[in-house]
Amino acid sequence: MLKKHILMAATACGFLILTGCKTDTPNSAQPVVKAALPAVAVPAQAGSVQGKSENSDAFIWELFTQFTAPASPGSASPVEFETWASDADTFTSHPHWPTTHEPLHFHKSVLQLAKMGEATLVPHAISAAFIDVPCGGNPPTPPPGAGGGGFPNTGTPTPCIAEQVSRNRTNYNDIVNNNLNTQAGRAAAYKAGKDVEMEPNAMAIKGDWVPLPTLLQWLPSLGSLDNIRKQYYTTTSGSTEYALLSIHVASRQNPNWVWGSFEHQMNPGRCDYMGCFDTFGAVKPAIMPNRTDFNAGYGTCEKTPALKAMMQKANLSPVWDNYCLKSTEVDFTAADGTPYALGNSVIEGIVGNGTVAASSCISCHSYASFGATGAPTTAATNILPYNPVGKPIPTVLTGSKTFAFNWGLLTQQP
Repeated sequence: MLKKHILMAATACGFLILTGCKTDTPNSAQPVVKAALPAVAVPAQAGSVQGKSENSDAFIWELFTQFTAPASPGSASPVEFETWASDADTFTSHPHWPTTHEPLHFHKSVLQLAKMGEATLVPHAISAAFIDVPCGGNPPTPPPGAGGGGFPNTGTPTPCIAEQVSRNRTNYNDIVNNNLNTQAGRAAAYKAGKDVEMEPNAMAIKGDWVPLPTLLQWLPSLGSLDNIRKQYYTTTSGSTEYALLSIHVASRQNPNWVWGSFEHQMNPGRCDYMGCFDTFGAVKPAIMPNRTDFNAGYGTCEKTPALKAMMQKANLSPVWDNYCLKSTEVDFTAADGTPYALGNSVIEGIVGNGTVAASSCISCHSYASFGATGAPTTAATNILPYNPVGKPIPTVLTGSKTFAFNWGLLTQQP
């Protein structure tokens, strides 16, 4: 039934998120409702953060300036999150906290695999096939949502997008020190009836990266690889240089975590479908989606003086000024019970081949869990392809222990 309503809304309005068709001009912050429709979801908005006076937008930007800060004085690269543990470092019988700068571990999107049904085929299906392989596949393949995002389907090299997850030391320790890094350890925790929880300063980020030649093919206006390096944060792994397109951020500061999503300002569909909302860092705090010309771009996201000062204090490279906050999310629903949505044009759209305006970080990750075997139950993984929004459905988690909103266990190493 939910899928049916989503399709109806998409047909009527050209996007799914708001309660009616709008007559405002693109990028207007004050939409006018012309004809009401049942709401599938509304854009997630800034909310309160436990123990903080600032709202979630300001809080997530503060975290952003911490994990994108140079790891070593005097050098713009690597940045802090590149020194954190990957899922491959964490979910293995031999966990490893990086002691020196190591190349990022790239893999195919876990969300994409779940939508394809591959996450439940056999144990370790994701890690065995997709960890540390070129651009998330061997051979690389175009992302399934390439067409909808205007991303190239063909070319040399084969167009592809790679995903990477990094966990800070607190998140890593919470998992490893409690023997939750292996399926056997989680099975023991299940048997003992232990609840899984993380410390408030636990944090994880998920980034989606594209090889520079493919980015130039996607956005020819960039002109050259050197110009890409001036406007994007880049890194090299396996002799391939990648540019960062998008980042999801999760912080355990709230019991249900605080969620934020960032996109590079040149992502063509950055605010498509659900708009972009930033009450702290953006001079223009609300941008409505352009529904007449998808993937047309939204220009620069000019920063407020407060954010500029914060970025300068953290000594960030100028490239980070090109990344924009999509929105933050701290609740499952709005006050009237309508589900909140927070989706990224690259992570959920192009790579996950999902519906950006009917995606929800907090809802999807609420189903992160494991059963008596220490692996996620079929019920928990089966819900992922349906872009869950709103409050968790209790019956889906019957017979499961929740894993503190961490889906990294799907990448469990043998």
